[in-house]
Amino acid sequence: MLEQWQPANDHSQLPPTTAQLRQLSECQDPKQLTDDAVIKQAKSWIALSESDWQPILADMSADELIGLAFFYTRAEMCLQGFDSLASNPAIWVFRELKQSGRLPDKAVIRALKAETNNRFIPYGSVVL
Repeated sequence: MLEQWQPANDHSQLPPTTAQLRQLSECQDPKQLTDDAVIKQAKSWIALSESDWQPILADMSADELIGLAFFYTRAEMCLQGFDSLASNPAIWVFRELKQSGRLPDKAVIRALKAETNNRFIPYGSVVL
């Protein structure tokens, strides 16, 4: 009898932990990341759905969330493979901030938008 092949677990699709996201939120310049494993994981998390992100984001402070939004916005502009347009995690971050009543000042939002040419940041597509 032949057994059906089962692929090995793909840990790259596991949701990030709060600690991992906090580490990214502290990174001011994604080009300075030197740990290939961290870069690979951060890139893989872009493929996760907003519903995968929401429980983790809810446990982070507003400052950590804003740092994370800046990380993914900057990474999309300067790191290969971070192209994400309407699925950029910065969008999920801003939806969490809005839903929890923690949106930053407009100056912070303008600064974030100045970092990118992604028209979907920070609020996502108007057509859902």
